[in-house]
Amino acid sequence: MNESQLSHLLLSISLKREEMVFFAETRGLNEQLTLRASQELDELIISYQKNSQGLTSCILSSKNRNMKQ
Repeated sequence: MNESQLSHLLLSISLKREEMVFFAETRGLNEQLTLRASQELDELIISYQKNSQGLTSCILSSKNRNMKQ
């Protein structure tokens, strides 16, 4: 995943968080819509964490190779 895709994922996380808070405030914490939004937010965050670690590893690996040359 490239930086542009990660930025898009961060935007999706922010929007999903706002949606979840809205549902929690207007419908309640135990409402199905709130719970579904929370689960979707969790999935987005996990995806971001996995992909950002992979990108960081690639960047660090590339820098290490360049330093050795």
